[in-house]
Parts: sequence; C-alpha cells; structure tokens
Amino acid sequence: MSFLFASPSDVTIIVIEEPSDNDDHKTKTAFFHVDRSKLIESSAYFQRIFSSRWARTENHKPTLRGDTIKGMEVMLGSIHGVDIKPESVSVADVWYTIKACNKYLLDPEKLRNWFARWIKYIRKERPESWEDEDFNRQLLFPCHFFDHIKAFQHVSKRLVYTTPGHITELAPTDSPSFEPMHMPAIVMQQLNAARGRLRTILQRSLFEDVNVTIDRVRCACAAEHIFSYMRELHRIGVRPLDSDIHKNCVREILDRLAAFDENKMKMANRQPPVQICSVCSRSWKPIVQYARRQVEGYFDGLCLDCMKNHPNEDSEYWALGTRRVYDSTCRISHGEPTWYFSFMGRRDRSPYRMQHE
Repeated sequence: MSFLFASPSDVTIIVIEEPSDNDDHKTKTAFFHVDRSKLIESSAYFQRIFSSRWARTENHKPTLRGDTIKGMEVMLGSIHGVDIKPESVSVADVWYTIKACNKYLLDPEKLRNWFARWIKYIRKERPESWEDEDFNRQLLFPCHFFDHIKAFQHVSKRLVYTTPGHITELAPTDSPSFEPMHMPAIVMQQLNAARGRLRTILQRSLFEDVNVTIDRVRCACAAEHIFSYMRELHRIGVRPLDSDIHKNCVREILDRLAAFDENKMKMANRQPPVQICSVCSRSWKPIVQYARRQVEGYFDGLCLDCMKNHPNEDSEYWALGTRRVYDSTCRISHGEPTWYFSFMGRRDRSPYRMQHE
C-alpha cells in the first residue's frame, strides 16, 4: 500500500500496523511518500529524526511502528494539504489519528479543519450516529482534543439529557492503544453534576405545589386532588416514590410528561362537590408543562471556551449580585448553567452559586 503526498517526494516513511490495531488481526505495511520540509516544520519529532546528516540522505526511510495506516494517512495528509475523504474514516480512525498527533508532537490545530469536515459529514450523512448515545460517548474525547466547540456542546448536552445512568466516556474499540486516552476526570464529573441538577429541577417543579398544598391546605377535597395528580404521573411512568426517575434518562421522562392528560385524573363515578376550593380547582397541566419547558431549556452543553478561560477563585468575576452575559467571550451561545458547569476549578473555593440553586 502506497500513498503519494508530495511530488517530487524526498523521503519515504514506512508505517507498520500491528495485528492488534485492525479487524483482520494481521500485520500491514504502507509507504508514505512525503515532503521532508513539511514534516520538519510541522512536528518537533520529525525535526529531530531528520536533523542528522545520516537522516538527510536520499535513501533514508524511517520505519514507524505502533500506528495505524489510516491514522497516519489522516495526519500526514493534513500536513501536506491532501484532503482525506471523511467517509473513509471511522471514529476509531479519528482516535488513532489523535494518538499519532500526540506521539509525533503535532499541534492539533493543523488537523482542526479536517476534523470539522469529518464532523460535518457525520452530522449530515450519518444522522443516526450523530444522535446515538454510544457514538456521542466516543465523540466526546475527539471533540475536546480538536477544540470543536459546537460538536462538543452538542455531544455533552445529548449525554446529559439521554444517558440513563452515570455518564462515562467510551473508546471505539478495546485496543490497548486507547487505554491512556481519557477525558479529564473533572469534565466527566461536571457532566454528571449537570445531569443530577436536571433531575433535581424536575422533581422540584413537579412536586413543589404538592408540598405547599399538604403544608397549608385543610380542605376535604385536597387529598383526592393530590392523589389524582400523583396517579396520573404514575400512569405515564413518572413515579417519584421509586427509583424510576433516577434510572431513566431525562429525555425519556420529559417525553412521558408530554402524555400527561388531566382528563384522566377524574375519578369514575365521583360526584363533584357543590363547591370546590381554589386550590383543588387549579389545573395541574400548566405545572407539568412548565416543568418540561424549564428542564428542556436549562442546559446548553459544556462550553470549551468557558472551560479554558475560567477565572481563579479570588477573581472579581465571581462577585455576587453582578449582572453578566455568560457567553460574551465565547464562540457559542449559552446560558448561566452551561457557564457554571463549565467551570473546571475548585468548586468548594468559589463563593459563587447559581441563581435559583
């Protein structure tokens, strides 16, 4: 297998792919005909290996092991301005490309345009993958590495809303090459904190009025009114008194709430009282609709700009009561919760607390 990335080419790189890094479980070899000067200006690693007098001879052919052919094709092609078709690259290949960038000391900036084209292809041509939970878990690390702020926002938001349990990252294969490749632990912690916050808001919004009614109302119809509301929530699968609301993903619970039907709350053969108190004549439907809207619009995903540019604990930026625009210096639009959960410093040392926390 041979790749011509420069014509004329003054150096040939031999890449040997190990059996553990491909589905065929075979050793594969590829020859990359490249431009020495482009490698030197792009990578400190190649600058070193081509700096010796021996390395500058025409017959010098460096042999590289521990890489995949496709990963090196993407990396070397990007260095030489050769467009590698995104449809030929899997998410596993993207991970191998990241490994190659780290190994050969290549600035990820040089591949960001290519990665943006790959993301665009996935979003438009493979929408089922773009919305898939496991695929999103596999995309989290590459989007972070290549600083693709919009894709990272999308992936992190979907994971928070669609993951039924604890949010974790996922490597595309069980290759040993991927064992050291992980998201910073604080990022995963913040994603799970955001998911927990959504559940808290949902429970509070659905049952705050129930608690007020129990505490303050003494009418004879209150018990039946509350019971019929709880029974309708139970019917649509939103059961606050067991663990379902914690086991199911937030998106699924919101979809169930859309089926809330106040007409089904009326008990069969029940004769209405002559006079219904103001509390028990109130509709529960607006409460459920408000809860759905509040949770659906709460979290916009994590922001890479906020993650990188957070202030220190003593900054005036944290001043309480200060009006601020939370995305004024960011490449994406978002609200306060995204700004808050994108803070990667020590939360316990910050005086700031979210509004309505």
